[in-house]
Amino acid sequence: MYAIFEDGSHQFRVREGDTIVVDRRDGEPGSEVVFPKVLLLAGDGAPIIGVPVVEGARVVATIVDEFRDKKIIIQKFRRRKNMRRRNGHRQSHTRVRIASVIGPA
Repeated sequence: MYAIFEDGSHQFRVREGDTIVVDRRDGEPGSEVVFPKVLLLAGDGAPIIGVPVVEGARVVATIVDEFRDKKIIIQKFRRRKNMRRRNGHRQSHTRVRIASVIGPA
């Protein structure tokens, strides 16, 4: 059985035991995270498609670790205007392991 769920502006297709990277979540490694916005459940028999979400379905995951992505450099430049800007940014992420995909009750 697999599920497609939405977290922020991203959609993920997951099965039990998968490891994915999501935007930063509060919590210690080993704590539980629940994703309630399940858009589709499929696998055994006919798929269940949500309108817009599947009521009562959820994806439960455990936090594996938190990390920061590599630094990206943002440069802005306008010619002949003496305007130069240089900024850096490191995005924080959380790695989670899918513990279970729970269907509607």
